[in-house]
Amino acid sequence: MDTPDYQPIKQPKVSTLIVEQIKSHILQGNLSPGDPLPSERELMKLFNVSRASLREALNILHGMGFVIISQRKRTRVKSLVPDSFVEPIHALLKEDRETLFDVIEVRKCMESWNAYYAAERASDAEIERLKHIIDSMMSQGPKKQRLIDNDARFHVSISDMTHNKIQSHLMFSIYGVIQNSVIISYEDSQTQEILEEHLNIYQAIKKRDPKLARLEMKHHLDRVQARIHLFFGGKGATS
Repeated sequence: MDTPDYQPIKQPKVSTLIVEQIKSHILQGNLSPGDPLPSERELMKLFNVSRASLREALNILHGMGFVIISQRKRTRVKSLVPDSFVEPIHALLKEDRETLFDVIEVRKCMESWNAYYAAERASDAEIERLKHIIDSMMSQGPKKQRLIDNDARFHVSISDMTHNKIQSHLMFSIYGVIQNSVIISYEDSQTQEILEEHLNIYQAIKKRDPKLARLEMKHHLDRVQARIHLFFGGKGATS
């Protein structure tokens, strides 16, 4: 009888095991795009590893496109949607104003879907976090930049509440494009009306009413489209 061909067992590197854990959480949707990872010190304690092994793992994840590493800032989860998908849209917006109305049409499709499934799937904790964003928006008065930042948090949070990781990454990636329409909307001195639209969306999600949530989101984005149409003096289509 031939001697079996035994192969030596190779122990995986510690950094590889760290990479697999973090990557798994991203792919499962436990970590959303833009989410910060714990600090280096916390991660070393959680994984029970050395700083060298942890940094090697983070550099690997960075090279794979899963995280963004910034000096003096927390490492954050990167969108799985490549920059090459979004950059041409930014370029088009600079060249052709009508592209902005195309973006709003895409928002209507994506975000109405988001609101519907957020109302169905969101956890109580997620709805409570959405309430905190609404409360922050309502308390900020005329502080425009903070309103715009919270507007982004509100819409991206609803996307995360669908528990669909593909949708979360898509929404996060294109929000830089979407913010062009958000900024223009707040130019028109209709802040209170915009805040009430967001409040209505939140209340529909809180009621666990998917159809109402979808309608409230569509109403909000119809109004965004109308405001932008007015901002440009009636140029561009509305529907």
